[in-house]
Amino acid sequence: MNKKIITVISIVLIVLAAAAGYLLLGSSSQRAEDISKIVNQGVLPSLGDSTNPMENKPNLNPVDTSNPFRDIKTNPFE
Repeated sequence: MNKKIITVISIVLIVLAAAAGYLLLGSSSQRAEDISKIVNQGVLPSLGDSTNPMENKPNLNPVDTSNPFRDIKTNPFE
């Protein structure tokens, strides 16, 4: 009888703690998003269309230009 009461009370406490954590974390993450929008408003530069800085990178790999076996097919079943 005593073990059943302790088990029921512990399950109720776990459920209440999970519900309280969900409510607290849900509201704090929303506040953090709102604060970050206010802080970053007008501070960050616009990224525009090109967001990849390595789009026009130079070819620095010497193997790409000096491999004489690049055009040879090695699989006869293709």
